[in-house]
Amino acid sequence: MTKTQYGIVTTVAALCLFTMLASVFLGLANRSAQLDVAARQQYVQQSLQLEGLYREIIRALAELAARHNDADVREMLQRHGITYSVAAPSAPAAAPAAQAPARK
Repeated sequence: MTKTQYGIVTTVAALCLFTMLASVFLGLANRSAQLDVAARQQYVQQSLQLEGLYREIIRALAELAARHNDADVREMLQRHGITYSVAAPSAPAAAPAAQAPARK
């Protein structure tokens, strides 16, 4: 083997080694990213399953705060971006006027 051939083979071997190390490093980084994405996906799925329960809890808190005029609960809900309005109670419907008896 000549000196030139030895240099070429050594350079190609070094490039192959560098390529292999880069491939291993990228594979490990990819696996780490996949685990992170899987954990986030699981969190999102669990959050979606609990969304109905969260809505009911918030609705109950808002109703209780409105019913008892609880400023502390109202402020706590507002800190979390939840606002509500209290509807004025409707007046009871007037009794229908007495009907005159039908004449024959």
